[in-house]
Formats: sequence, C-alpha cells, structure tokens
Amino acid sequence: MDIEKVGSRGTLFKFNEKDSSFPQDTYVYLIDAGEKLFLCDTHVGPKSMETVKEYIDAQGLGSKEIIVFNSHGDWDHIWGNCAFPDAVIIAHESCRQRIMESGERDLEKFKGKYHDGSFKLKLPNLTFDSRLSYDDYGIEFIYAPGHTADSAICYDKRDYVLFVGDLVEHPYPYLSYDDLEAYIKSLEYIKGIGARTVLCGHSGKADEKLINENIAYIEEQMK
Repeated sequence: MDIEKVGSRGTLFKFNEKDSSFPQDTYVYLIDAGEKLFLCDTHVGPKSMETVKEYIDAQGLGSKEIIVFNSHGDWDHIWGNCAFPDAVIIAHESCRQRIMESGERDLEKFKGKYHDGSFKLKLPNLTFDSRLSYDDYGIEFIYAPGHTADSAICYDKRDYVLFVGDLVEHPYPYLSYDDLEAYIKSLEYIKGIGARTVLCGHSGKADEKLINENIAYIEEQMK
C-alpha cells in the first residue's frame, strides 16, 4: 500500500495485488475539505477500505462526514461503498441504474475470486445529471462519458486536482462504450479544465501527453 499526499488537502491510496484480491493497481482519492471528507471510489469491498478508514482515524478525521463518489459503476470501483453505511454515495444517475441492473450479477460472477460473499452492494443515493457542486467546499462532480456511459469525474477546484476514474489509462484506454466521439469530447474537456494534477483509477497520475495518446488511440479505432 502506497499513500501519497497530493496538493494541500488530498491523499492518494494505491492498492496493488498484495493489498487486495484484485491484481491490477487501483487508486482511490481522499479529499479533506474541512467539515467533510470526499472519497473518490471504494475499490473491491470493505476489507480494502479498512486501510482508508484507519488512515482517517489516525489523522484525527474520524468525526467528519464522509461523502463517497463513484466515478462509474464497474465493480472494482464500488464494492467498498458498503464500508460506509451512513454515507452519502454520489454518482451519475446512469451509474446507479447500471449497478441496479448488473451489480448482483457481478457479485455472483466473482464470488470466491475477488470476494468471499460477506458483503452486500450499497447503491449511490445521491445522483446527478450533468454536474453537482459543493461550492462551500470547492468540489464539483461532472458527467464525462467515455470509458463507460456512466463515467464522471471529481474536481477539487481549490487544489486544481481532477480525479477521472478510468477515463485515462496507460498505455491506452479500455473501450467499453460505443460513443467514441463522446469519449474524445470528455478527454478534451479534461485537458481544458485547468487541473494541475490528473489522477486515474488504475494509472496514478496522468500528464497531457498520456491524455493525448489516449485520444490518438481512440481516433485510430474510429477509422
């Protein structure tokens, strides 16, 4: 487990195969926004979230309200929602619908491989259409379809840090959404938002070069 401070109020957690049952490096991002904590994605279950909760307690932040953001409905980003039973879980409206339609099937499919069946799904309970802002905390959630139809991003406007989930990946993006033009539009938006740091769900920090390479790869698939 690698834990890295980002900006003035962010903490990036890197899970690898030794830290969870999931073999691919996965990142979740915690923002200490004062009275509230914003947690971007929750990985593969409550066990993987124990480290995050222990960190929160060790930093003396345990009394703060935790708000969880699901960048999209892929199971390796949402199973840990249930570790925060009283939390507001934010996602795009299509993310909640997608989890309702396929979440139980994913749980059954990967039971015994990536989880032991000891937890249940917790759905997003606050959804949005195009964007949702917590202006007092400098946090904004924005719909940005591409990796999936339900993808969204979290922007910390005070630290200029953007968490993009799986929209940007190294060396090239995984395409599971048919509207590639929308994907390119989302990546161009990410480039233009003015973030100083872009964080990815599986590839850590991304620079403009990687984003441009992702765009070029998608354009090649459109030919």
